[in-house]
Amino acid sequence: MFALKSEYKLHEGPVYGVAISENIAFTASADKTVKSIDLSSGIIQSFTVRSEVSPISLCAISPELLAIGYLNGELYLVNPHTRKILFEHSFTGEGVFSLYSFNDSELYIGLGSGRLAILDFVRLDWIYLEQISKDKIRAIVYDTNTHCCYIGAKDGELIAFDVNAYCVNDRWHAHDGGVNSLYFSSTNLLVSGGKDGHIRVWKNKECVNSIPAHRGVVYGLIEVGTYIVSCSRDKSIKVWEMESLKPVQKITFHRQSVNQMAQQNAHSFVTASDDHRIAHWEYAE
Repeated sequence: MFALKSEYKLHEGPVYGVAISENIAFTASADKTVKSIDLSSGIIQSFTVRSEVSPISLCAISPELLAIGYLNGELYLVNPHTRKILFEHSFTGEGVFSLYSFNDSELYIGLGSGRLAILDFVRLDWIYLEQISKDKIRAIVYDTNTHCCYIGAKDGELIAFDVNAYCVNDRWHAHDGGVNSLYFSSTNLLVSGGKDGHIRVWKNKECVNSIPAHRGVVYGLIEVGTYIVSCSRDKSIKVWEMESLKPVQKITFHRQSVNQMAQQNAHSFVTASDDHRIAHWEYAE
């Protein structure tokens, strides 16, 4: 199954976010920095972004464009190669809790107030900014079949958002305490992870599978090969069969909460933890 390939300590504080572009992993930490490492060589890059507040969300839109969201509501688009700031904006008093892009021009931004912002990062102009939830937007994922984004919020709702008409199509209660992670699989499964520790699979608004996956918040969900991988505040990483959600592996490497994860390719991924460490995992027979 999955084995530890490398571990890194880039930061002097908890690591809240991780995003990968090609072989470069970007990490956001409570030490108020964003740093990067080349996963193919293990070499820490000279690229560092320092700030007065903690960065809490990242989105590697392309090798030349990194979005960084901060706890105080600041948003930056940065070119990691030239280290130039291409765009900046402040959502005063609203943390930028989720960043997501699924096409060549739009960045979806989930805010602490429950507002959703959509930025055209080519024209550097706002497309949409509306209140769609009562609480923090924690997770966003795109469904290629229905052309909608599913949006998870701290109030426990899942929201279906039409990406063509820019409007909410539907909403339903998904997790007590909040939806913290979402993934849309290659097998057309919408998978959610909640503060209740459950992982749930949805077809439209119907929950077709639900398991008590973790003893804490499910902070991350990704697909690696033919498996779904989850991470949690309970310090563990777990691997599940795609359709059945049958457990196949439990990894207890991190000493504190595993806050985020990102897929590198079909056989490897990276995790970020409160224990200040970043771990690189690879499939091994």
